[in-house]
Amino acid sequence: MEKNFLVHNGIVYTYERLLGDLGNKENYSSYIYVQDNNPYEIFLLIIHSLLYDYPVEVLDGDFSEIEINELGLHVEDVLTTSKIAERRHFLHFDEVMQRIQAIEKWHVTLYTSGTTGRPKKVSHTFKSFTRNVKKHSNLENDVWAFAYNPTHMAGLQVFFQALLNQNTLIYIFGEPMKRISELIDKYGVTNISATSTLYRNILPYLQEDIYPAIKRVTFGGEKFDADLDRKMKNIFPNAKMTNVYASTEAGSLFAGNGDVFEIKEEYHQLIKISAENELCIHHSLLGDSLHVQRENEWFHTGDIVEMVDQNYFKFLSRQSDMINVGGYKVNPLEVEDLLIQVTGVIDILVKSKKNSVTGELLIADVVKDSEIDEKELKIAIKKFAAAHLQEWKVPRIIKFVDVLPSTRTGKKVRK
Repeated sequence: MEKNFLVHNGIVYTYERLLGDLGNKENYSSYIYVQDNNPYEIFLLIIHSLLYDYPVEVLDGDFSEIEINELGLHVEDVLTTSKIAERRHFLHFDEVMQRIQAIEKWHVTLYTSGTTGRPKKVSHTFKSFTRNVKKHSNLENDVWAFAYNPTHMAGLQVFFQALLNQNTLIYIFGEPMKRISELIDKYGVTNISATSTLYRNILPYLQEDIYPAIKRVTFGGEKFDADLDRKMKNIFPNAKMTNVYASTEAGSLFAGNGDVFEIKEEYHQLIKISAENELCIHHSLLGDSLHVQRENEWFHTGDIVEMVDQNYFKFLSRQSDMINVGGYKVNPLEVEDLLIQVTGVIDILVKSKKNSVTGELLIADVVKDSEIDEKELKIAIKKFAAAHLQEWKVPRIIKFVDVLPSTRTGKKVRK
């Protein structure tokens, strides 16, 4: 029986088909730019680059010509291909895997996905990209729900985890929320890795069922949500819940249960916290970057953390997310963590608006349960906030929205 590699838009791509497409491919390019972001084409090109050991730059298929030019590239160069001098043919996919793991020169270049400013260019070797991939015979039958943009760090890490164990990927990124539960059931998904935002959005469509086959649920890309974690445990009773800290610059470095991340012993001398409580990572743990100044020994992540002890820390917020209200620094994630507990609130985004008196004031965009009255919920939110938050942390404006804006990677856009 053929093993499935990927299911996308109802099309099943087997490992046998992937093997054939790799052998039949006559051209190659230094760039991976698939304009419809078709995951099969993207993954095929990445595996091809590994087999022939040539470096590639991965561009988001949604990039416009203007955005490509702003990266210092030209569309004509990005779309240029060259002929392969000597094609390789493999009879079994195990031969492909042996070849991939023997490469020496390959590296992949990605672009950071910040919501503001020009994306940064970061390159990773196969070793740095896969340093936390787990490979074992007891993982061979895992089926992954693929819930990230396939051209970004988080998505590619899930891809490599699945590929190196020859697992099946069920592509759910961009699927309607109500369809995701059907895909989980139909294809026997065992592992899910996604942002808290996606989990919150699919939760209303999952609450009627229990999914005992799910053995691992991973949170990544956003601050951990303890209330969401409790709800997820009720739906996935047999799943191990893991929270992952990763960045395009460093890849996946830390994992933890709940909101506490462990610093492995081998990283103790390579991690430090600045006087401003910013997490700093030694440059030896980073991918090669044109924008990270190597004369500076430490890379400043922009993440504000709290040390629990020498082995563990908690993520608090992004430095750039902090809001100044009348001279008081407000962490919007703290406000969101509290107000998400109000019955009827499905998701919430706290941001700022310029104000002549306080400098900035807080606004809360709320996605609500359709069965809850808007007026009553607004009163409940304000009452709950006033009872649990200091005055300057209470949102002054509450707006109800159908959906919260997100980046290409599925994270909330705060500004």
